[in-house]
Amino acid sequence: MTVNDTIVASATATGRGAISVIRISGPTSLKIAEALSQRAFTPRIATLGSITTKQDIIDTGIWLYFPSPASFTGEDVIEFQGHGGPVVTQAVIAAVIKEGARLANPGEFTERAFLNGKIDLTQAEAISDLISASSIEAVKAANRSMQGEFGRHIQSLVDQLKHLRTHIEAHIDFPDEEIEPDTLTSFSQLLQRYELSLLNIIEKANHGAPLNNTTNIVLIGAPNTGKSSLLNALARAPLAIVTDIPGTTRDLIRHNIVINGLELQITDTAGIRLTDNPIETEGIKRAYEALSGADFILCLFDAQITDIHTADILNLFNPNNEDATTLLVRNKIDLYPKKGKTSSTFPLYDISAVTGEGINTLISAIHSQLGIIDSADTFLARSRHIIQLKLALKHLKTARENPLTAEFLDLVAEDLRLAQNALSEITGRFTSEDLLTEIFSSFCIGK
Repeated sequence: MTVNDTIVASATATGRGAISVIRISGPTSLKIAEALSQRAFTPRIATLGSITTKQDIIDTGIWLYFPSPASFTGEDVIEFQGHGGPVVTQAVIAAVIKEGARLANPGEFTERAFLNGKIDLTQAEAISDLISASSIEAVKAANRSMQGEFGRHIQSLVDQLKHLRTHIEAHIDFPDEEIEPDTLTSFSQLLQRYELSLLNIIEKANHGAPLNNTTNIVLIGAPNTGKSSLLNALARAPLAIVTDIPGTTRDLIRHNIVINGLELQITDTAGIRLTDNPIETEGIKRAYEALSGADFILCLFDAQITDIHTADILNLFNPNNEDATTLLVRNKIDLYPKKGKTSSTFPLYDISAVTGEGINTLISAIHSQLGIIDSADTFLARSRHIIQLKLALKHLKTARENPLTAEFLDLVAEDLRLAQNALSEITGRFTSEDLLTEIFSSFCIGK
């Protein structure tokens, strides 16, 4: 990517609005802004001015100048806050481009901030995560990563690995000097300590990973077990039609809701039964297809059934989705209050979708199964972070399993180097151009 030119883009969403923010970043930003406004700017002081081309005023608004290096991108940055109509916004951008800038690529402002050392890669990704956050818990976790908390944990461990590796390689470079037993013991203790530190980071990342994803919950059951009523109860809105007529739901009904800081996609399905109705048959087929992408399967039964056996579950579906967690739910305990039991291996929960009894317990069980804990102790990790953390752990374990003798020190040092590189991929200290392209291409233009 070229970092010596000047870029421009709208930082606000497309469409009409009260205000539009146009960002300009690069070495000629100030020159372009002064040419269009016929004004001189004082750093970080709002200046009222117009954008004029050929004596025609395109827009009037507020100019802000952030000089290098104390700006978001580390370059000279100009922001113009004007009126939010799409036509005037595009006219302003066109005027800036005519003065020598080019339209920014998706995420290019943030990428420049990373390339200029203003932020690490975890902070850059956290900006995108904050924009797309679907719950307050995700917002909190993304903000902590934006402040560098995740990156600091990773970099601290990288520095420790580098320090140990330096000492080990010093002994490799001077093989004639005998290594004291206490030194080898110290190396072993440090390897164990670093492995425990990495395991702690992985645990926090695993706890935060669900906050970055929408949990897909599919409701399955026979007709009139209350699947639609449960959807309505969770959403606190009459999304699905509820009647006493079996087979009311014929198609998939999906709705995204946020409960206790977690985004859930609930899918209501057609009741499972033998039928000759072609429309209902198609609905049942779609219900089975929905199960394949589920994170959770809530298998509903009428509370009249007090003892649920494995055969009862198999009459509805074959729980062979290894990626999904299956929970059994007895609904309508307001009508049939006797406590249920099951001989299957799946947890059973008694609820009433009408009165709300047991709903909070069911939601808590979903949170528990996902491993979600207090967000103050979690990192909003992406899948690539988890992959690199596990790779680093693999190399650390290999290093620790090698005999700590002079003959094997070079193998230990190599494993430490590989673990260090895997961790540095997370922060971007050691990374490829392809990875950067993949990450920043998913950003908004203007961010």
